[in-house]
Amino acid sequence: VRVSGNIAKTDSDAWDINEGHASWRGIADNGTDYRGTFPAGREGVRNKDLTTRITFQPVDAHQFDLDASFSRQGNIYTGDTQNTNNNTVDKNGKPVKTSTLVNENLGAETNIIYRQNFALTHKGEFDAGDSLTYVQYENTRNHRLDEGLAGGTEGLFSDNSMSTSVLDQYTVHSEFNMPTQLAGLDQVWTVGGEWTQSKFTDSNSVGQDTSKIGSVAGIADKNRNPKAQDHITSVFVEDNINLSDSTILTPGLRYDKHSVTGDNWSPALNATHYLDDAWTLKAGIAKAYKAPNLYQTNPNYLLYSRGNGCSGAGGACFLQGNEDLKAETSINKELGIEYAQDGIVAGVTYFRNDYRNKVEAGLQPVGNAVGGAGAFANPDIFMWDNVPKALIEGLEGTFNMALTADLDWSNNMTYMLQSKNKSNGEALSVIPEYTLNSRLDWQVNDQLGLNTNVVWYGKQVPNELDFQGIKMEGEEQNQLSPYTVFGLGARYAVNDALSFNAGVKNLFDKRLYRRGNAVGVNTPRSINGAGAETYNEPGRSYFASATYSF
Repeated sequence: VRVSGNIAKTDSDAWDINEGHASWRGIADNGTDYRGTFPAGREGVRNKDLTTRITFQPVDAHQFDLDASFSRQGNIYTGDTQNTNNNTVDKNGKPVKTSTLVNENLGAETNIIYRQNFALTHKGEFDAGDSLTYVQYENTRNHRLDEGLAGGTEGLFSDNSMSTSVLDQYTVHSEFNMPTQLAGLDQVWTVGGEWTQSKFTDSNSVGQDTSKIGSVAGIADKNRNPKAQDHITSVFVEDNINLSDSTILTPGLRYDKHSVTGDNWSPALNATHYLDDAWTLKAGIAKAYKAPNLYQTNPNYLLYSRGNGCSGAGGACFLQGNEDLKAETSINKELGIEYAQDGIVAGVTYFRNDYRNKVEAGLQPVGNAVGGAGAFANPDIFMWDNVPKALIEGLEGTFNMALTADLDWSNNMTYMLQSKNKSNGEALSVIPEYTLNSRLDWQVNDQLGLNTNVVWYGKQVPNELDFQGIKMEGEEQNQLSPYTVFGLGARYAVNDALSFNAGVKNLFDKRLYRRGNAVGVNTPRSINGAGAETYNEPGRSYFASATYSF
């Protein structure tokens, strides 16, 4: 029997940590006062987890594991409303907390997730090979304050009521590994199958009442079915072939049948060649598969906007789930070389992922709703859609070296060459041009170990165009310059049972602040965005821990 538990709390940032860093801090032409609006910092979190495993081995060749786990995760709200917050200012222009729903809930738990998981696993050893079979059930309940389903109120609490969405997931998996010899070559075959089913109930996400803003053909104006589900049936085969003492070839094939998106075949071929005792060459190509989520394929899910969230000039629109979506696929290629000898491990790998049918919100309307009034009559309908082609390309590197018997140096780096939507040339996401992690570990003596670590982040550049295809202006074009975060740590072992750890993160207190706020009526869009300045980098912090083993 094995039991593990965890209770942890991480405080949130102060509600006004980004004060003075918003993009817009004036009064709009319509009188709306933006001097007190600024983006929220990072939320805090409370975690409670309990996991149990009972292992039963009636004979040497067969083992059964029964797993059960329970967890609760609650946020500590710090004012984020996705677009902006609802703070206001006093007569001197100083931000103050008001009695809005946002400020009433500062520091409270506005989102609580409960998870429970049960699994039964069998591991068997037979004359022909080894088997692994498990059945698993996972239940997730997301209990949260209801949020708006229109562009400006998306992420903003609609009232003080809470609703619960429930996701049930079932998995049956079985595989068999069989060593054999064919054509004089040693091989290990892996054959198996898997079945998964997801059932989802969420009344809030389908709660947009369209009776007064525009009826959407094929679905009810209100009281739509809150349930959605899908399932995937899969079979797979792989063969690990020893072509020679220095070359291993691994072909594979997987077939998935999704209840919404249909069939998909995913072949793969990987090779490893040992050039000599020190140098290893690796290459691979594989097709990957990812099904859209249950929101994206559910036509009962609607998000409404009155202009800023819509492509084109003015008016209103809906974003609707699309049950005709295709699954995302990608052709992933890797080519790498590694050196390992005399205390040195070094390698570099080139990777390229060519995506097909990547799922994104559509930019062309597929029709119009019927109803509404004035400039907002007959809203456009946009659907989740498949982007024909996208590309991610880069390099990953490793360099580890034993400088002395007691001093080790380790490094890893990712350098992005490309990450773009081939339809418009825009980046898929705002990420550092490179990330380099470097660490020194010094074992001073049998009891004391010291370490230092540093992370370099490369330049981060926002897209040139927004989601509407309009060129970014003003602070929407802000870049993040490269920056560095240092840390120090130490471990002291009193004896075999008792040890202590302590250290400092972000030693030189490098700080970044999140910018941006929502565009308002008659407010220039050039002061809306934050470019790449979309997150807070935490400042200097200290940690200490003690571990006792018995």
